[in-house]
Amino acid sequence: MHIPMMKQVINVNQRVELEAYVRGEWRRYPSRVEGVNEQSILLAAPLKGGVLEPVSIGSRIRATIVHQDRVFEFESVVVDRNRGNIPYLVVEWPQELRAANRRAFFRLDVLLNMNYALVGSEEEVEEIPIPEKSGLIKNLSGSGLLAWVEDEEELTIGSRMVVEIQLPEESGTVLAKVVRKEEVPDDHRGRVAVGLDIEEISPAFQDEIIRYLFEQQRERRSKGIL
Repeated sequence: MHIPMMKQVINVNQRVELEAYVRGEWRRYPSRVEGVNEQSILLAAPLKGGVLEPVSIGSRIRATIVHQDRVFEFESVVVDRNRGNIPYLVVEWPQELRAANRRAFFRLDVLLNMNYALVGSEEEVEEIPIPEKSGLIKNLSGSGLLAWVEDEEELTIGSRMVVEIQLPEESGTVLAKVVRKEEVPDDHRGRVAVGLDIEEISPAFQDEIIRYLFEQQRERRSKGIL
């Protein structure tokens, strides 16, 4: 995709998930497009606890961006930094803008209701049940979630769940696999926290989750929460 076409996708004030190599590992941060010109893109510098993270000139970054119900990603190089009132990174226009790897999306702490039903391990699934049990989603991404649910004997690592995720504007149903199960400390209801990998989800609802997460990210950053 040439730069003129990329400019139709990458616009000022768009929210971006920025991935940078910091302190010996790749880390993800909320960001946004602060400006564009013929040579470069200006991205809000990554912060942690209100403090600038050390992203070096010459280092590579990865970015994920949503445009018109589609999700794109690109890689670039940091060519300059600005530490003024609005600190930002100056990065080169990427060589390529491609459809994002959906399983790479960042997670965000949330508080959402859900309904679910256990369907056992894969070989036991014969008929998909209606999700009628209630749970609470504490963390969400485009590829998984962390939820608090009532404990039961059939709920084990490897179990599968039909989960109705209740976003503020829309609900959708996914099929997920339990990959982690832990007690919730000091919970008077004796619930457990289960980590779920989403195995089946419609592209449209996955995009809806991503839009919701980006919007939450934007609102929290504007309030100084992130």
